[in-house]
Amino acid sequence: MSLKFEYATTARCYPEHIWKVFQDIERWSRWDPQAVELARWISGEPWTKGSRFEIKITKPMRYTITPELLAVDPPVFIHWRGKGSGITGEQFFIFKPLSDGNTEMRTLQEFSGAPVAVFGKRIRQPILDGIEHMFGRIKSEAEEQANVEMIALEIAKNQLPPSSE
Repeated sequence: MSLKFEYATTARCYPEHIWKVFQDIERWSRWDPQAVELARWISGEPWTKGSRFEIKITKPMRYTITPELLAVDPPVFIHWRGKGSGITGEQFFIFKPLSDGNTEMRTLQEFSGAPVAVFGKRIRQPILDGIEHMFGRIKSEAEEQANVEMIALEIAKNQLPPSSE
């Protein structure tokens, strides 16, 4: 048995803003400390194909998984697969720029293994809730960053050049 998830939302910013927030994996536990205990790089150059990181999950069940990056195309695409604690997980993240200047944030995720088979239906909704929560935090921080940049650009644009007196 495996659990498959697909989730998408739209952020009012560019993929670069989302990437800047997402790529800082040490922040992940801050977004939901009750669900993510730790995320850290363990081998390779961060965000390059073949690099590995460790993530310790505490909710909806406790497990540690060490994904390997299979494909990375910042700021729009990440694909990884990992194993740990009897679970195999594969995840895709796509930050697709839209014609209106916004970005579609999408993830496809699949989890399998004995713990998933045992807890299956009971953990499905909590996992989906966690995905929605994480995307909400990423979206919020990325949109805030984009707004700060826009304000800074407006201020710079409206400043008068220094006087030549």
